[in-house]
Amino acid sequence: MTVRLSTQKVSRILRLFFSGMPQLDIAEKARVDQSTVSIYASRFRRRADEVGLLTAGKEFGVFNEVSALRSLSVELTQANLTLEEAKEGLRIFKIFMELGIEPEQHTALVKACKAIDDPCFVQAAVKLSRVEAEAKMTYEEATSRFENATSALSSTEGKLKAAQAELEAFNTIIGQRKQEAAGLEAHIAHLQKEGDNRKTSLEKEFEAKKKQLQVNQAEVDEVATLKKQLGRNGLDIPTLVKLAKEYGYGSKES
Repeated sequence: MTVRLSTQKVSRILRLFFSGMPQLDIAEKARVDQSTVSIYASRFRRRADEVGLLTAGKEFGVFNEVSALRSLSVELTQANLTLEEAKEGLRIFKIFMELGIEPEQHTALVKACKAIDDPCFVQAAVKLSRVEAEAKMTYEEATSRFENATSALSSTEGKLKAAQAELEAFNTIIGQRKQEAAGLEAHIAHLQKEGDNRKTSLEKEFEAKKKQLQVNQAEVDEVATLKKQLGRNGLDIPTLVKLAKEYGYGSKES
């Protein structure tokens, strides 16, 4: 007679079953007989055949587990892998991990394994051994130095780009200063031209004033001579003017 279990316990047994745990371990963990585990696993299979895998998963409370398994099956199909091939791949993956080989190194390792069959592989290995002896360093040391040099080169390239950017900015500033200097030179030339024109104008004005001053000086000299002559005769200019008026010189009626 089959032991009737609660829905929660059946779901737990099936979840452990789908996780790949052996039936004896499931029975011990769920505290039931191994036969009970086998019976409920068979019931799930029969119900899945009747209503479909996902529907059976909902009824038995293991929909998420069944859905995950179905997704895995779809991915295997799309990758053209059988279940046995997937198992073998997982086994190899675990071996790689135990050897300390990270997943991103797997492809390189496979290529290295394929290269062993190449006739040139032995020659390359011998050449590498000679290089190590001549350089007095191991392959790991050479690789480490190469990585350091690559890192330093990357840093140098970054500094070079920064210096180039600074140089371009400096050249831009120089171009702006040249434009400003050209504008200033043009302004200075304009002021120089205005100064030359002003100088020419002032020189002309000076010559005109000079000529005018020379005429005025002649008149002054003439008056001074007349004043001297009047002085010799005991006269002065006011007296001369007075006499001229008395005799009618310079009047409107004359």
